Amino acid sequence: MLGKLSVDRVTVAGIALLLMPTLTMVHEIGGHAMTCLATGGQLVDLGAFYINCDSDGVVARRLVALSGVAIDALLGGVAFIVWRTFLQRDLPRLIGWYVWLSLCFSAAGYFLFSGVSGIGDLGPDANGGIGPLAYPLAWRAAFTAFGVAAYVFLVKSGIRTLNGMIGQGLQTKQARRTIAHGFYAVLCVAAVAASLPNPVGLFVTLASATAASFGGKAGLISIGYATRVQGEPQSFEVDRSWLIFALGLIASAAFALVLGPTVRFG
Repeated sequence: MLGKLSVDRVTVAGIALLLMPTLTMVHEIGGHAMTCLATGGQLVDLGAFYINCDSDGVVARRLVALSGVAIDALLGGVAFIVWRTFLQRDLPRLIGWYVWLSLCFSAAGYFLFSGVSGIGDLGPDANGGIGPLAYPLAWRAAFTAFGVAAYVFLVKSGIRTLNGMIGQGLQTKQARRTIAHGFYAVLCVAAVAASLPNPVGLFVTLASATAASFGGKAGLISIGYATRVQGEPQSFEVDRSWLIFALGLIASAAFALVLGPTVRFG
């Protein structure tokens, strides 16, 4: 063992509370809302997990629908490069790992969700984001296959890269589960709680917040259980930071209070 392996649960919870609203706004505002305005549409509603855009034509509407997945994939790739190339200290490395993996999980998850359900941002059916498309079942099959392949690849990548940070062996079990399961649990609960004030109803909570969190980040469950018997832990220390936890609480609460009930523009 090269040093101490210790990851604090409170700090992990704070990171989850910070990243839940931040990454959601990247998708909804940086993706959908900005594309709505850029394509000449009018932003009608902006909620915590959805927007309503009065789009200028079918092409513009489809671009708006595609933009959330596109921004997740693009920034996920950039975040991975930054994490791999520039981040050296343990806390920034952990945060960077969460960012690129969460964004990439979201991008892959939308293909899988829309492929299976036919709805959502990439849904090719009449009620889907890019629909109606000809041969919707063929599109759904292709999206499902791609989503499964991409998601499995990301889970394996998440396991491999986490091993690179904390090492392997039974001594990494607790830290691994804190990093993966602790983050997943807090992020999911915070996301669902933030969605509850929405005026649309249970559909947004289930199809958007729950699907994007419990479903979209579910790969973290497998990552948390990926401890091997053989191997040595690496030196990796993330100490308790009440500041990060407090900032996370403030960020998630503000997100829920402002965008949870939906901001209406017209």
